[in-house]
Parts: sequence; structure tokens; C-alpha cells
Amino acid sequence: MYDRGTVVKGPDLLANHDFRPYVCLSDRTHPFSGEEGLYAAATTTRRPAAILLSEADFETGGLPRETYVNPWTVVTIRHADIHGEEGRLVPATTEEIAIDAAGYLGID
Repeated sequence: MYDRGTVVKGPDLLANHDFRPYVCLSDRTHPFSGEEGLYAAATTTRRPAAILLSEADFETGGLPRETYVNPWTVVTIRHADIHGEEGRLVPATTEEIAIDAAGYLGID
């Protein structure tokens, strides 16, 4: 299982690339936390509502290019399909992404 806030290298479910970074938003309360988790997609494409990840947003690790998280693009990924960790975000950044994602689901 990947901890909330971990940036992982996962399968690209949205385009024709081998991998894509994702931010883990779920925790152990997820019904199948031992098998899968909820992840927000990250991209190098700048969009007005996307959240830019800076070096200061990482507790550990990082990404090689300017990266934005799309909190409206949340996917379920099996842990077995993850190809490694890129780093870990600070709790405040993870919380910002999760709150924005909840807003797209109609939760204030």
C-alpha cells in the first residue's frame, strides 16, 4: 500500500505513454486499501485549475519536469500496477489536492 501523499509512477490510463505520475489521495480507510488506492493524475500540461507542484511541495523526492496535478482526474489503481515512488508531498499540498478533488464531487 502507498501512503497518502506519495507520488507514484503508475500506468498511463489517460494517454499513450508508458507511465504517468499520480498522487495517492486514499488512506487505510479505503475498502480495498491492501489492493488498490485512489490517485489524482499529474501532467506537464498547464491548466488554470491544476495545482502546480514545486520543490517545496515535496518532503522527499521530486519530479524531473514542471508538473501539475489535476484534482478532477481521480482514478483507482491497483498497487501491483504501480512502478515505483517518485517522492512524497507535504501534508498541506496533499490536503489541498484532496479538498479540490472533493469539490469536483459536489462536497464543500
